[in-house]
Amino acid sequence: MKRRQAETMNLEEFTHLLDVRGCERAAWPAREREHAEVLLRESAEARDLLQSQQRMEGLLDRIEAPEFAGLEARVMRQPLPARTRALADRIVDWLTPGNTPLAWWRPAFAACLPVAFGIALSGWFSFGVDAQDPGYAYWDQELYLLSLYEYADSEIGTETGNE
Repeated sequence: MKRRQAETMNLEEFTHLLDVRGCERAAWPAREREHAEVLLRESAEARDLLQSQQRMEGLLDRIEAPEFAGLEARVMRQPLPARTRALADRIVDWLTPGNTPLAWWRPAFAACLPVAFGIALSGWFSFGVDAQDPGYAYWDQELYLLSLYEYADSEIGTETGNE
């Protein structure tokens, strides 16, 4: 007797089947169709449920969808959404100056980024230079003297050979 109950369908499962698949028996899966047929033979409630579902589907089938004049033409005339471009393409376009002379700031800005990064990096790290070093106090003077030196008159880079 337990095997017979396990193979049949209850009213809740039948209601779910009707909600999902409709009342057309050909649309039901074969295994569930067999169980539903058994339930329909045994239960008047299931038959009433099937008849009410058939009436509702009949009423829904009589409803006609409104026709919209020119809807297809309007849909076809709509512009397509803009395509998203790859990140690399957008970066190249950003860096490449356009026709205006003010667009040259972008490549100049990109060229200055490594310099700005170096300045920021040197501000965070000491690179072995300690403020307690006695020579540290004279660095500004040494840099000043180096800036005054005239390299144009020096022999740096010229070959000195014995003739």
